[in-house]
Amino acid sequence: MLMKGPNRGQDSATAEKIQEGHMANITKLSRSGKLLVAGPFMEDLNWRGIFILKCDTQEEAEKLIKTDPAVISGRLTYEVHPWMTGKNCLFK
Repeated sequence: MLMKGPNRGQDSATAEKIQEGHMANITKLSRSGKLLVAGPFMEDLNWRGIFILKCDTQEEAEKLIKTDPAVISGRLTYEVHPWMTGKNCLFK
């Protein structure tokens, strides 16, 4: 879960640059096969978005999340929650 971070006071140009890096990181993780789903929540709440990652451990998931410029900058923070799908609900 991606949530509002403690450092959200950047000027608009800096915030835009962080967002561009965030989107580039999403593309990189998706192309690597590790990021299965990503997207923002449509409400303006503390939860900002979600990443569903294909990882063997929580540590691996955290390592990948920490590559995101929005997390690095403190604009976003995160929580990791183990999750699995039903037997026939598979991602390709």
